[in-house]
Amino acid sequence: MDSLIADGLLRYFATRRYERNELVDRAMAAMTDRERRLVREAAVMGYVQGVRSMPGGHKATMPGDGVILRLVIDACLVMDDLYPEIGGLIEPEVAA
Repeated sequence: MDSLIADGLLRYFATRRYERNELVDRAMAAMTDRERRLVREAAVMGYVQGVRSMPGGHKATMPGDGVILRLVIDACLVMDDLYPEIGGLIEPEVAA
């Protein structure tokens, strides 16, 4: 079966995912151990409370803390105007 999405677009998505993972790694590396623990605890609790507040959320399977932490940091980096403390951990990318 042929892919419904062109190979070039799939490669682009994979490249962007890799780049975003690199940004998350850089943001996490810029935090102290204490900051990383605090952000992890707040991110995980916020995620869990958000999921559980949805209809049927009490039955949801939660990803591990590390997965949640990376999701939340990635979202903060994307919305750095709303989350400037996390967004400010790394230098903004300059478009080529």
